[in-house]
Amino acid sequence: MSDITIIMASYNKENYIAEALDSVFMQETDYDYHIIIADDCSTDRTLEIVNLYQERYPNKITLLTSEKNQKLYKNVLRAYGITKTNYFCVLDPDDYWVDKKKIQKALDFLEQNKDFTIYVTDTKMLFLDGTIKDFSKRNKIIDSKFEDFLENKATLGHTSGTIFRNVVFKNGIPEKMRNLVSESAEYSFRGDSFRNAIHLYYGKSHCVPESDSVYRVTDDGIWQGISGLEQEILNTNLFKDLWLYFDKKYPELLITSYRKAQKIKHDLFGKLPEVKNINKKYDLIEQLMHLQHFYDANQEVIKTNLSKKIKFKYKIMLALYAKLQKKLLKKGLI
Repeated sequence: MSDITIIMASYNKENYIAEALDSVFMQETDYDYHIIIADDCSTDRTLEIVNLYQERYPNKITLLTSEKNQKLYKNVLRAYGITKTNYFCVLDPDDYWVDKKKIQKALDFLEQNKDFTIYVTDTKMLFLDGTIKDFSKRNKIIDSKFEDFLENKATLGHTSGTIFRNVVFKNGIPEKMRNLVSESAEYSFRGDSFRNAIHLYYGKSHCVPESDSVYRVTDDGIWQGISGLEQEILNTNLFKDLWLYFDKKYPELLITSYRKAQKIKHDLFGKLPEVKNINKKYDLIEQLMHLQHFYDANQEVIKTNLSKKIKFKYKIMLALYAKLQKKLLKKGLI
C-alpha cells in the first residue's frame, strides 16, 4: 500500500491538469504515493490527458469517471471513500507544487510527531495577469489545536499547501458526511475549511513559513467565481453546519455563524448590487432567512453563550432584522 494519496477532483481542467500531475511526479521522496483523479464528467480533453499519464506512470493513477456531472461534494466524496493510506492531501488540478521535497518534508514531520494531524505550508497566488502574491505572510512556525479553531485563532492554510494524517477516512466516510446534517452541508463540507476542522479535532496542525505550492486564481473557480456576498454566506453556513456535525457540543461554532450572519444583514443592501443575477439574489436572501429561522430555533444556546458585549446587542440585532424584512418586502425581494 502507498503511504500517501493525492486526490484531484477535476472538471474541465485540460489547460492545467498536466502541470498539476507533473508537480506530483517530480517529487523526490522515500514515501510511496498514489493519485486518485475523480473526474466529474469533463467535456474537454481532461480525460484524454489523464489517460496519457496513466500510460506513462502505470499503477500510479486511479481514475474515477462519471456519466453525469454530480458537483464537487459528491465527486470528491467517492475519492475519500477509497483513500485508505496513512496520509492524504487534495491538490486541485489547476494548482501545483513547486518543491520536489514537499511530500518528504511533510511525512517526515508527521511520522515523528504522532499528535499532529495537519502539516501546512504557505502558498503563492498566481493571477490570470501573471501577478504572484503570497497567500499569507507568516514568518514563523505556528502550531494550532482545535481549541484555537473554536476561538478563530487557528493558523491553517490553502488546500495546495496542506497534508493530512488520514484519521477520518481510513475507516470509511463518517455517517454525517454520507447523510448530510443540512441542505447547506453539501457546500459546507466540500472544501478545505471543513477538512481542516475535522482533522484538527483529532490533533494539532503544524504550519511552517515556506511556500511550496501555487494556487491559481481564476474567474471560474467555485470560490473565486462567486460574489463576496455568496462567499460570506457560505462561511456563515459552514460554522452552523460544523456545530451540527459535532453534535452541538461546541456553541462557539454556532456563535461564530450567528455573528457572521448579523454582519451580512447589516451590510446587505450595500452588497446585493454586486450579485447581478436576480434569481441568485432571491436565493441568497432565502438562505439568510433560513439562517435566521435556525438561530431563532436555537436562540437559547445563542443567548447563553454570547459574550456580555454581544448579548447586550442581541435585542437590537433582532430589531434590525425586523426592519430588514420590511425593506425586503417593500422591494419585492421576499
